[in-house]
Amino acid sequence: MMDRKWIKKCRAVSGLWLVLYLSIGSALASSWQDEPAARQQLHQLGLELALADVHPRLTEWWQQAVATESASDAADDRLLLGLQSFWRYWATLSFNDRQYLRTQKADLSLVAADQDNLRLAGQLKRRWQLVQGLTPNFANYLQLQQQLTYLIEQRDFAWPGLRTATVRPGERLAVVEPIRERLRLLGDMPKLMEVDTALVPDVDTVPELDIELDSTGVPEGVALSEEAFSASNATSASVSSLLRGNIGNAAVNSTSLTSEFSDPQLYDAKLEEGVRRFQQRHGLTVDGVIGPQTYAWLDTSPLTRAQLLMRSMMRTLISDELSSSYLLVNIPEYHMRLYQNQVMVLESNVIVGRDTRKTPVMANKITNVVFNPPWNVPRSILNKDIVPKLYRDPGYIERQGFEVLDGEGVVPRFIWQRRLEEGGGFPYRLRQRPGRGSALGAYKFHLPNSDAIYLHDTPSRGLFGRDSRDLSSGCVRVEGAEQLANWLLQDQLGSSRLAALKTSGKTRWIKVAKPLPLFMVYWSGWLGADGVPHYRNDIYKFDRGLKNPFAAG
Repeated sequence: MMDRKWIKKCRAVSGLWLVLYLSIGSALASSWQDEPAARQQLHQLGLELALADVHPRLTEWWQQAVATESASDAADDRLLLGLQSFWRYWATLSFNDRQYLRTQKADLSLVAADQDNLRLAGQLKRRWQLVQGLTPNFANYLQLQQQLTYLIEQRDFAWPGLRTATVRPGERLAVVEPIRERLRLLGDMPKLMEVDTALVPDVDTVPELDIELDSTGVPEGVALSEEAFSASNATSASVSSLLRGNIGNAAVNSTSLTSEFSDPQLYDAKLEEGVRRFQQRHGLTVDGVIGPQTYAWLDTSPLTRAQLLMRSMMRTLISDELSSSYLLVNIPEYHMRLYQNQVMVLESNVIVGRDTRKTPVMANKITNVVFNPPWNVPRSILNKDIVPKLYRDPGYIERQGFEVLDGEGVVPRFIWQRRLEEGGGFPYRLRQRPGRGSALGAYKFHLPNSDAIYLHDTPSRGLFGRDSRDLSSGCVRVEGAEQLANWLLQDQLGSSRLAALKTSGKTRWIKVAKPLPLFMVYWSGWLGADGVPHYRNDIYKFDRGLKNPFAAG
């Protein structure tokens, strides 16, 4: 819902437009060709949304605006008006709808005020203000544009599949040479005979304009400065900047000339360095071994990479307002980051739900820390996982520290086991007692929600070492659970008291003085601090079946 303050400002600006309109009398409208910088940026904005595949009509309008046979002022006008309508619709979307990119049915109807403003901007040759007002607050935006440009330039290159046999350092195979070339194209190895050059030329700087006009009908603050992170009702604060400076540097900075390899089919040490960089920025096991997962990402085309990156960047526009401290869990990255005053103070590996029991995207708050929590087994897990085991192994319940409960209390084993054996099912609740073997470990972080989803500790520490960690039944297991608990309660309890609560073995609920906002997001691509793209597997298939924006309709 749009803010009254924004509506009042729009009315005021509309009055300014009217005054300006009357003052120029019969001035003739200029062409988009007279404002090349504005036109170029308009096409860039259209390209970004076409790559993200957010709405078929937006893609069509962008295609018409940039195609030689259909390019015209009318096509550019239609694209700009469509972008204004899209961002207005985006401002109404919930957090979940933004993560799922539920925009295919957006209402892109024309708005009379937008048309009037565009007409006047054309007469004043000030279209740039309207275009600038449509620029989302993506972090590293210039670097994003450079990466998209570079990837799109490669889309016409031959990109054959390379996957063959697994290749290890020191081996000599024919596929090694094209792998080396592929890594050069993707920036993980220096190109031949080059000295540390940028991937693409710098984008021309657009000069400052002497008249500044607001863009009535455009969500105010869509181009919020990164440090604002807030406030305007209809705009989206980008938090992809939250990742900046916190992801490993995968860029290749070569300051010396490279030359042809004497044995191009040999998997040598330099190629291994490039493979390890590539694996690191794709969330793979960094071992230098080129197996199925590494091949899969090597074979991912530049156009697909551009689309995945752009869709994830859209998802970074998670909220119109962000508090200064919050917790961010990126599901496909299997990683958590805690921010205090917008500075990262803690990060941790996490385990998320497998595909059949997905961890949901959500915006919520941590309200309580539970020390030594019992585990009340959800009915779905009980029926699907535990009851089948009981037919084969009735002793499983005692070994795992479970209690069988009904409305009157603990049910003795001979009762529930006899009922099970006689075909009466298992109509009981199951609760696991606190302890070293408890599935929830020493800490649970309570979130008020109807899905029984929360964050918690785990005794299975070895699972955090895996590169694929979609292993749970929906809840999020946190490797740094103790550090998170201590941070949440540091202003309420001393370190000795926190340690005593943990070692007591007793269940204690401690209310967090100021509930911590939590965002569970789905970003399978982002830019690192160096501007280099990072990708993760689309574990829940959010981005399947994307339409090629360069294909004929």
